[in-house]
Amino acid sequence: MNYQIENSNFLTAQIKAICLICAFGLIGFYGTLHSPFHYDDAHAIVENPHIKDLSTFQEKVGIQNIFNRSVLLLSFAINQHFGELEVFGYHLVNILIHILTSILWFFLVKEFLYIEPTEKRVFKKNLPLVCSFIHLLNPLNIQAITYISSRSSLLATFFYLFAFYILIQVLKPNKKVDSSLKNFIFIFIFLIILFLGFATKEIVASFPLMAVVYLWFLTAEEDRKNLIPKIASILSILVGFLAYRYLQQGNLFSVRADPVSGETHRLLYFLNQIQVIAGYYLLKLLAPFSLNFEPDIDLYTTWFHWDWFFSLIILLSIGAAIFKQNSILIKFGALWFCIALLPTSSFIPLKQLATEHRTYLPGLGFNLILGWIFLNIKNYRFISQVLFIAFILIISLLTLNRSLDYRSEISLWEDTAKKSPFKALVQNNLATAYMGAGKLEKAKTALESALSIEPAQIDSHINLGHIASRERNWNMAIEKFNLGIALGTQKSDTFYFSGLARNNLGKYQEAIPFFEKAISIKPFKADYYFDLGNSYKNLKQFDDALLYFRKALTIDSDHYKAHNNIGTIFWHMGEFDKAKSEFEKVLHINPNIPAIHNNLAAIYLKRKEFKKALPHLKTVVKLQPENMDAKKLLKFSLDQVKQ
Repeated sequence: MNYQIENSNFLTAQIKAICLICAFGLIGFYGTLHSPFHYDDAHAIVENPHIKDLSTFQEKVGIQNIFNRSVLLLSFAINQHFGELEVFGYHLVNILIHILTSILWFFLVKEFLYIEPTEKRVFKKNLPLVCSFIHLLNPLNIQAITYISSRSSLLATFFYLFAFYILIQVLKPNKKVDSSLKNFIFIFIFLIILFLGFATKEIVASFPLMAVVYLWFLTAEEDRKNLIPKIASILSILVGFLAYRYLQQGNLFSVRADPVSGETHRLLYFLNQIQVIAGYYLLKLLAPFSLNFEPDIDLYTTWFHWDWFFSLIILLSIGAAIFKQNSILIKFGALWFCIALLPTSSFIPLKQLATEHRTYLPGLGFNLILGWIFLNIKNYRFISQVLFIAFILIISLLTLNRSLDYRSEISLWEDTAKKSPFKALVQNNLATAYMGAGKLEKAKTALESALSIEPAQIDSHINLGHIASRERNWNMAIEKFNLGIALGTQKSDTFYFSGLARNNLGKYQEAIPFFEKAISIKPFKADYYFDLGNSYKNLKQFDDALLYFRKALTIDSDHYKAHNNIGTIFWHMGEFDKAKSEFEKVLHINPNIPAIHNNLAAIYLKRKEFKKALPHLKTVVKLQPENMDAKKLLKFSLDQVKQ
């Protein structure tokens, strides 16, 4: 009977904990649900052709292509299938993943308590909830949660923890012997989840090392000699992954999709990361103030820098202090932090030297230590409770405040520019945000700042070209686009808008190679084919024009401008039935385009079918009350019908 009561109380406590985590998670991040797409979200989600149609996802991406982050892309494809580009759904999924990760962390910490001696566990019974709340409300996690592209960190961490929990159940000592079938099912599910993690983000590669550390700490010292088969089995996962990576990517420690990865000196990157870990990640975990979307940290050009050496001394001192103290849990947390950082902060160069979402998985080890410290004030229990509540309130306010920076592109990049004023990339991105809001003068000022910092900043020259295009200064636009191309840009839009500027100056033949280059880079953009077709149309090369207008329609069947231009070509060729058919297709897509109604009316008037012309002329007059020609034609047609 007592056992049943204890078991019931245990379940009730767990349900209460889960409800608290869910409630605080939803309240804490409610304000981010309508934050817009930011930065890399443009090419990862908004313009990504591979996630537009869920039914063709396997054909275009393939869940097995793990080095393309196939599971992450699948999650975006599902979002797009149900909500298209409505940000609410994307943010809701991110928040739910974060809450589920915090719940998983709650249950994992309960298991991690068993690596401590029995007499110490009683003082740490609240550690799972404490650690879960620290992770749930940590301001440093805002980037991973609110910057939609950073879902990779959320989802990979979720699979990482889920796989860890299942592995613990399989390897748990002193458990009743399970059937072979049950063990096989557990191991099969474990491998599936681990595969999903690898296919989300390669940070999961640290999992086998962390699993070995856990197993080592869990096992009594006298029994560790018997761990070799288990350790070998776990490490075989890492060996298998690395072998598969080498076969698929041709290397072990470079990122093919990131050209910086192959060009950056590994030793200098590694030294940089020592400074980043001590001077940014640890500092922000301890004091999550002044968080920065794009920290101003430069890559070393030589190994002789005092800051990495000073950072190394700090890290070694902290490491020595941790391994001198008696708590196994603190040692485990420290190793979790270090090992989880290895894929991004070691000798594998990445484009960004530091970014906050990379602490999402490693930070769990840090909050394990922090939670232990809060609960280890044995003689001052009331003080420790007050301190923890105050800490949670402070980080909650910091989280809410930081989430406000993500309300718009402008607010995010203005905040980043204040914190990294001497970084050309930041000034350029601020200018892009201003351009999106139509604040062209502010955009010019930001671009001037970017070019004063880095005169060869390609994107800043290109953005000046875009501003010149909006101001219809086509010659200036061409000059700026040419400069961006000369500096080495491979962005398709630069070539496209360079061609468009030439079209607007009537330089149709000159524009053609720029459109062709844009198409060679991104062959899935309907507008590229459409404007190439326009060049040929204006050169009276109608066969080529029709070819490219039809290619535009194969990509976007609702591209009404392509239908319209095909119709006008048939008009000039005297094939009025074909022209009429194309114009009618436009009206099915958008019935409120005066020019199309005018074109159809002209065809009917030419055929003296005045009655059929009337509805189109009436629509033109309704949409354009100031159109005197349409009014005259309408009166003429009415008179003809009455005769």
